[in-house]
Amino acid sequence: MSTSYFSMWAMLILMAFGAFGGLVIHGNLLGSIREAFPASTIKQEALQRCGRMDAQFSRFFAQDRETCYRAVLGASPQAASNAAGEW
Repeated sequence: MSTSYFSMWAMLILMAFGAFGGLVIHGNLLGSIREAFPASTIKQEALQRCGRMDAQFSRFFAQDRETCYRAVLGASPQAASNAAGEW
């Protein structure tokens, strides 16, 4: 087995451990995606509206989403979820 072949596999294994470690340390990746693309139509419309109004807005940042919900819906994300359940 050549050294370059071993080096390639060693780097791939390190990258896999790094990706897995990032998920463990920073939280659930799928949960973050679900929050960025909510099931609630009210939240979806709010995020789309914020995206049109502000070029710097990113639905992938929790702080941006919370600010958007407060500005557009006039409520916290939890209150928006509760209101969405009433519709």
